[in-house]
Amino acid sequence: MKKSFYFLIFSICILASSCTMMVKGIAKLVVKNYNDYTSTHISDIQIVDLNGKHQTFGSLYNGKTVYLYVWKDKKLSEQQEKAYLLLKERFAKYPDVVFTKLCIGSDSTSNTNRLVNNTSSADFRNILNISDPAPFIIGKDGAILSYKGPKPEDKIIVDYVLYQAMNGEDGTKSAKRFIRGINGNSQFKSDKLIEWYTNHFGKAPEGKLSMSLSSTN
Repeated sequence: MKKSFYFLIFSICILASSCTMMVKGIAKLVVKNYNDYTSTHISDIQIVDLNGKHQTFGSLYNGKTVYLYVWKDKKLSEQQEKAYLLLKERFAKYPDVVFTKLCIGSDSTSNTNRLVNNTSSADFRNILNISDPAPFIIGKDGAILSYKGPKPEDKIIVDYVLYQAMNGEDGTKSAKRFIRGINGNSQFKSDKLIEWYTNHFGKAPEGKLSMSLSSTN
Protein backbone atom coordinates (compact mmCIF):
# COMPACT_ATOMS: atom_id res chain seq x y z
CA MET A 1 0.00 0.00 0.00
CA LYS A 2 2.81 2.41 0.89
CA LYS A 3 4.63 1.82 -2.41
CA SER A 4 1.42 2.42 -4.36
CA PHE A 5 0.89 5.69 -2.45
CA TYR A 6 4.46 6.84 -3.15
CA PHE A 7 4.11 6.00 -6.83
CA LEU A 8 0.83 7.94 -7.04
CA ILE A 9 2.52 11.06 -5.63
CA PHE A 10 5.48 10.49 -7.94
CA SER A 11 3.19 10.38 -10.98
CA ILE A 12 1.33 13.53 -9.90
CA CYS A 13 4.58 15.43 -9.40
CA ILE A 14 5.85 14.42 -12.82
CA LEU A 15 2.63 15.62 -14.44
CA ALA A 16 2.83 18.90 -12.58
CA SER A 17 6.48 19.43 -13.58
CA SER A 18 7.16 20.76 -10.11
CA CYS A 19 8.37 19.66 -6.65
CA THR A 20 11.60 18.24 -8.06
CA MET A 21 13.05 17.36 -4.67
CA MET A 22 9.92 15.41 -3.74
CA VAL A 23 10.04 13.52 -7.04
CA LYS A 24 13.67 12.57 -6.45
CA GLY A 25 12.95 11.52 -2.89
CA ILE A 26 10.07 9.27 -3.93
CA ALA A 27 12.08 7.84 -6.83
CA LYS A 28 14.83 6.88 -4.37
CA LEU A 29 12.24 5.08 -2.26
CA VAL A 30 11.21 3.03 -5.30
CA VAL A 31 14.79 1.91 -6.03
CA LYS A 32 16.06 1.48 -2.48
CA ASN A 33 15.18 -2.24 -2.37
CA TYR A 34 16.88 -3.19 -5.63
CA ASN A 35 19.97 -4.26 -3.66
CA ASP A 36 18.14 -6.25 -0.97
CA TYR A 37 19.59 -9.61 -2.01
CA THR A 38 22.98 -8.90 -3.54
CA SER A 39 24.46 -11.63 -1.33
CA THR A 40 22.12 -14.19 -2.88
CA HIS A 41 23.61 -16.13 -5.81
CA ILE A 42 21.48 -18.22 -8.14
CA SER A 43 24.14 -19.91 -10.29
CA ASP A 44 23.31 -23.31 -8.77
CA ILE A 45 19.54 -23.26 -9.19
CA GLN A 46 18.24 -26.02 -11.45
CA ILE A 47 16.08 -25.07 -14.41
CA VAL A 48 14.45 -26.90 -17.28
CA ASP A 49 15.53 -25.15 -20.46
CA LEU A 50 13.56 -24.67 -23.69
CA ASN A 51 14.63 -28.13 -24.88
CA GLY A 52 13.42 -29.82 -21.71
CA LYS A 53 16.94 -30.37 -20.41
CA HIS A 54 17.85 -29.86 -16.75
CA GLN A 55 20.70 -27.39 -16.34
CA THR A 56 22.03 -24.97 -13.76
CA PHE A 57 21.50 -21.26 -14.26
CA GLY A 58 25.27 -20.76 -14.09
CA SER A 59 26.01 -23.26 -16.84
CA LEU A 60 23.54 -21.55 -19.16
CA TYR A 61 24.62 -17.96 -18.47
CA ASN A 62 28.20 -18.21 -17.25
CA GLY A 63 29.94 -14.83 -17.47
CA LYS A 64 26.78 -13.06 -18.65
CA THR A 65 24.74 -10.24 -17.17
CA VAL A 66 21.17 -11.51 -17.26
CA TYR A 67 17.96 -9.50 -17.41
CA LEU A 68 15.64 -12.13 -15.94
CA TYR A 69 11.86 -11.79 -16.02
CA VAL A 70 10.30 -14.08 -13.40
CA TRP A 71 6.61 -14.94 -13.55
CA LYS A 72 4.31 -17.37 -11.82
CA ASP A 73 0.78 -17.43 -13.19
CA LYS A 74 0.29 -13.96 -14.66
CA LYS A 75 2.27 -13.46 -17.87
CA LEU A 76 3.49 -10.25 -19.48
CA SER A 77 0.85 -8.12 -21.13
CA GLU A 78 1.14 -7.26 -24.80
CA GLN A 79 2.46 -3.78 -23.90
CA GLN A 80 4.99 -5.22 -21.44
CA GLU A 81 6.14 -7.78 -23.99
CA LYS A 82 6.68 -5.03 -26.58
CA ALA A 83 8.73 -2.94 -24.13
CA TYR A 84 10.74 -6.05 -23.19
CA LEU A 85 11.60 -6.77 -26.84
CA LEU A 86 12.59 -3.13 -27.46
CA LEU A 87 14.92 -3.20 -24.44
CA LYS A 88 16.40 -6.44 -25.73
CA GLU A 89 16.99 -4.81 -29.12
CA ARG A 90 18.78 -1.84 -27.54
CA PHE A 91 21.19 -4.20 -25.75
CA ALA A 92 21.81 -6.48 -28.73
CA LYS A 93 25.14 -4.70 -29.28
CA TYR A 94 26.45 -5.87 -25.90
CA PRO A 95 27.47 -9.54 -26.22
CA ASP A 96 27.73 -10.08 -22.46
CA VAL A 97 24.06 -9.18 -21.78
CA VAL A 98 21.32 -11.77 -22.25
CA PHE A 99 17.58 -11.71 -21.75
CA THR A 100 15.47 -14.61 -20.54
CA LYS A 101 12.26 -15.46 -18.71
CA LEU A 102 11.76 -17.95 -15.91
CA CYS A 103 8.47 -19.56 -14.90
CA ILE A 104 8.27 -20.47 -11.21
CA GLY A 105 4.68 -21.72 -11.41
CA SER A 106 3.16 -24.94 -12.67
CA ASP A 107 2.83 -23.93 -16.33
CA SER A 108 4.76 -26.47 -18.40
CA THR A 109 3.43 -25.45 -21.80
CA SER A 110 5.02 -22.01 -22.23
CA ASN A 111 8.11 -21.64 -24.36
CA THR A 112 10.34 -20.47 -21.52
CA ASN A 113 12.72 -21.77 -18.85
CA ARG A 114 11.10 -23.30 -15.78
CA LEU A 115 12.45 -23.39 -12.25
CA VAL A 116 12.88 -26.88 -10.79
CA ASN A 117 11.31 -27.21 -7.37
CA ASN A 118 14.14 -28.82 -5.41
CA THR A 119 16.73 -27.88 -2.79
CA SER A 120 18.83 -25.95 -5.32
CA SER A 121 16.07 -23.36 -5.71
CA ALA A 122 14.97 -23.19 -2.05
CA ASP A 123 16.80 -19.95 -1.17
CA PHE A 124 15.66 -18.28 -4.38
CA ARG A 125 12.04 -19.34 -3.90
CA ASN A 126 12.09 -18.05 -0.31
CA ILE A 127 12.71 -14.48 -1.48
CA LEU A 128 10.29 -14.59 -4.40
CA ASN A 129 7.07 -12.90 -3.43
CA ILE A 130 5.52 -11.85 -6.71
CA SER A 131 1.99 -11.56 -7.99
CA ASP A 132 2.88 -9.78 -11.23
CA PRO A 133 5.86 -10.67 -13.45
CA ALA A 134 8.99 -9.17 -11.91
CA PRO A 135 12.34 -8.31 -13.49
CA PHE A 136 15.63 -9.19 -11.85
CA ILE A 137 19.16 -8.37 -12.97
CA ILE A 138 21.70 -11.11 -12.32
CA GLY A 139 25.41 -10.33 -12.35
CA LYS A 140 28.10 -12.30 -14.15
CA ASP A 141 28.91 -14.15 -10.93
CA GLY A 142 25.28 -15.15 -10.38
CA ALA A 143 24.50 -12.50 -7.73
CA ILE A 144 21.15 -10.70 -7.73
CA LEU A 145 22.14 -7.12 -8.55
CA SER A 146 18.57 -5.84 -8.88
CA TYR A 147 15.73 -7.44 -6.96
CA LYS A 148 12.39 -6.57 -8.55
CA GLY A 149 14.41 -4.07 -10.54
CA PRO A 150 13.47 -1.53 -13.19
CA LYS A 151 10.95 -2.68 -15.78
CA PRO A 152 11.42 -2.41 -19.55
CA GLU A 153 8.78 0.36 -19.50
CA ASP A 154 10.90 2.43 -17.08
CA LYS A 155 12.37 4.70 -19.71
CA ILE A 156 16.11 5.40 -19.63
CA ILE A 157 16.68 4.31 -16.03
CA VAL A 158 16.28 0.62 -16.90
CA ASP A 159 18.93 1.04 -19.61
CA TYR A 160 21.33 2.73 -17.21
CA VAL A 161 20.88 0.22 -14.39
CA LEU A 162 21.31 -2.74 -16.74
CA TYR A 163 24.33 -1.12 -18.39
CA GLN A 164 26.01 -0.53 -15.03
CA ALA A 165 25.25 -4.11 -14.00
CA MET A 166 27.69 -5.25 -16.69
CA ASN A 167 30.38 -3.87 -14.38
CA GLY A 168 28.88 -5.59 -11.32
CA GLU A 169 27.17 -2.53 -9.83
CA ASP A 170 23.96 -3.13 -7.89
CA GLY A 171 20.73 -1.51 -9.02
CA THR A 172 20.19 0.74 -6.01
CA LYS A 173 23.59 2.36 -6.36
CA SER A 174 23.32 2.98 -10.11
CA ALA A 175 19.66 4.08 -9.98
CA LYS A 176 20.34 6.62 -7.21
CA ARG A 177 23.30 8.00 -9.19
CA PHE A 178 21.02 8.39 -12.19
CA ILE A 179 18.35 10.17 -10.13
CA ARG A 180 20.93 12.56 -8.64
CA GLY A 181 22.16 13.33 -12.14
CA ILE A 182 18.84 14.87 -13.27
CA ASN A 183 18.20 18.58 -12.74
CA GLY A 184 14.94 20.46 -12.18
CA ASN A 185 14.39 20.79 -15.93
CA SER A 186 14.45 17.01 -16.46
CA GLN A 187 17.86 17.22 -18.10
CA PHE A 188 21.19 15.62 -17.29
CA LYS A 189 23.48 17.70 -15.12
CA SER A 190 26.25 15.10 -15.30
CA ASP A 191 28.68 15.00 -18.22
CA LYS A 192 29.19 11.28 -17.63
CA LEU A 193 25.47 10.63 -17.99
CA ILE A 194 25.35 12.69 -21.18
CA GLU A 195 28.27 10.67 -22.55
CA TRP A 196 26.63 7.38 -21.56
CA TYR A 197 23.30 8.37 -23.13
CA THR A 198 24.98 9.46 -26.37
CA ASN A 199 26.97 6.26 -26.69
CA HIS A 200 24.13 3.97 -25.71
CA PHE A 201 21.29 5.53 -27.73
CA GLY A 202 23.46 6.76 -30.59
CA LYS A 203 22.40 10.39 -30.21
CA ALA A 204 22.85 13.25 -27.79
CA PRO A 205 19.99 14.01 -25.37
CA GLU A 206 17.79 16.88 -26.54
CA GLY A 207 15.45 18.95 -24.40
CA LYS A 208 13.60 17.36 -21.51
CA LEU A 209 14.21 13.67 -21.00
CA SER A 210 11.25 11.32 -21.28
CA MET A 211 11.55 9.17 -18.16
CA SER A 212 9.41 6.92 -16.02
CA LEU A 213 9.82 4.73 -12.96
CA SER A 214 7.49 2.19 -11.38
CA SER A 215 7.55 -0.46 -8.68
CA THR A 216 6.68 -4.15 -8.65
CA ASN A 217 4.55 -5.55 -5.84
